[in-house]
Amino acid sequence: MRKRHALTGLFAAAALVACVAVSATGGVGEAPDEPSPQTVAANAVDESKWPSPTPERGLAKGLSLPVEKYLVGYTDVVQWQRAQRDLWVSCMVQFGFEKFNPPIPGVNPPVEFNDANMPRRYGASDATQAAKYGYHLPPEQMDEPPAWEPAAGPEEAVFLGDGPELSGGTYNGVTVPEGGCRAEAERQLGHLTQGESVSEVNASSMTESLQRPAVQNVIARWAACMKTKGYAFDDPYKPAESFNLSTPAASAEEIEVATADVACKGETGVISVWYAEETSIQKQQIAAKKSSLDAELAEKNTVKAAAQGVISEGSDK
Repeated sequence: MRKRHALTGLFAAAALVACVAVSATGGVGEAPDEPSPQTVAANAVDESKWPSPTPERGLAKGLSLPVEKYLVGYTDVVQWQRAQRDLWVSCMVQFGFEKFNPPIPGVNPPVEFNDANMPRRYGASDATQAAKYGYHLPPEQMDEPPAWEPAAGPEEAVFLGDGPELSGGTYNGVTVPEGGCRAEAERQLGHLTQGESVSEVNASSMTESLQRPAVQNVIARWAACMKTKGYAFDDPYKPAESFNLSTPAASAEEIEVATADVACKGETGVISVWYAEETSIQKQQIAAKKSSLDAELAEKNTVKAAAQGVISEGSDK
């Protein structure tokens, strides 16, 4: 039996299927022009709904770390996914699959998308969210989007390049690319991934910041503030760890603790001090790893340029 390949993760999270009405008119007695799948996809996306690259509320509002220049952002992901989808569709059409319709990227965006996790990098930072959800994510961020799969049978066989519907690597006499249309798109676009050096900086700067005296002192002031409110925690991550965040909703106790937590962060300046110290650390680390980081950035930009080329070509159709 052939194994099914569900496509989940970033693609599914950023791209749920939307019903899109596109009208076109022609002359009297003429059939209306059919918009290309690329045009339909482009018209379905409302970029005004996309998440901001920096937090828009709370104590972390407007904060951005130096490493974020090198990280993959939401716009990068959607652009790459859109180009991938365009290549999938173009390839599948060659084999007669005119109705091939994978999800449109960017239609149902997440509320937040930040690989530095700035809204929660230093623990809870948004008083409004804390009062509603405690340490839980908002419900719209907890829902897993459905996986997408090509239709079983010939469509799946051509898309994945494997299946009894293929004969000698061909479908209806036309050679199927190795690995199917999916692999062919990957070969043309390349992979949009986080580089090793940028991932190291993103993680190690946080670890190092915890050793800075200024951070330790401000955390101690935060802990003292929490104690006056009846809570004994010695670091800002422990309150969230003390609750079961897999439950559907926060308890009243969790909301009370989270509210006190954010209030004490505001009173003691935890986030502003911690952010300043980590920013200083990242600048030093980035300078030390400049050559490898610049190489990773160049690779990311090459993939982005390839994706933009595919999108531009599709928009002309």
